[in-house]
Amino acid sequence: MQSMDGGTRQPDPRFSRFGLSFRLTRAVKWLLIIHGAVFALELVIGHAGGKAGQEFLFENLSLSFDRCLFEGKVWQVLTYMLLHDPFSIAHILWNMLILWMFGSPLESFWGGRRFLRFYFFTGLFAGGIVLLSALMIPSQRQTFTLGASGALYALLVAFGFNFPNSPIYLFGLFPIKGKHLVMLFIGLGVAQSLTLGGTNVSIAAHFGGMLAGFLLVTGAWRPSKIVGWIRLWWMKRRYKKLRKRFQVIDRDKPGGGYLN
Repeated sequence: MQSMDGGTRQPDPRFSRFGLSFRLTRAVKWLLIIHGAVFALELVIGHAGGKAGQEFLFENLSLSFDRCLFEGKVWQVLTYMLLHDPFSIAHILWNMLILWMFGSPLESFWGGRRFLRFYFFTGLFAGGIVLLSALMIPSQRQTFTLGASGALYALLVAFGFNFPNSPIYLFGLFPIKGKHLVMLFIGLGVAQSLTLGGTNVSIAAHFGGMLAGFLLVTGAWRPSKIVGWIRLWWMKRRYKKLRKRFQVIDRDKPGGGYLN
């Protein structure tokens, strides 16, 4: 591809003839390997140790309010992201699909280090929201939470903000904008949470991840950003009021002038 100055311009790796290019990036690849290896370890320990082996993993690595705060297992806020339901392969397959589809373009856009910081911070934030919800709802304090959904829903939000109008071809045939695809995935996740089949889905982790993604992508965590939004809202409101009070009339027309 030739640039305007006569030089050769390299094609953007994020895009292909089918819109966004979902090539497997380095950080995403290693995250997929790590998640897959941990899932295989869950299956091995569960098979070799039976129920006792599975309970060992859940009690030590999944996130539980009582064990994390009262038994000092604070590492659970991070390790819960690595576990997935060993009784349903659909859980890890769905999460890894989201990680590949939406994580790869974001890593290409941000770079590996920034992407990993975003991924793990939003996962930690979602874990914090899970603990906060258990603090407010005591019946949830013995519940185990596991899975990378919090960080993945943050990736969905970030993708929607960074690539809102980028075309994506589902199955290589059906074009859909990035923001609409994100809405579709989020809608499916919320619907799963509200159905009887989704009673084991952590709504707190999902919405905590979306909140974390929104705060980081928009910069809304900064007080100056909030002040700027409030000031802009006030100026728009004042402008609308002034428009109602004043009307401009063409001065070249007969009787032209300004009316108050």
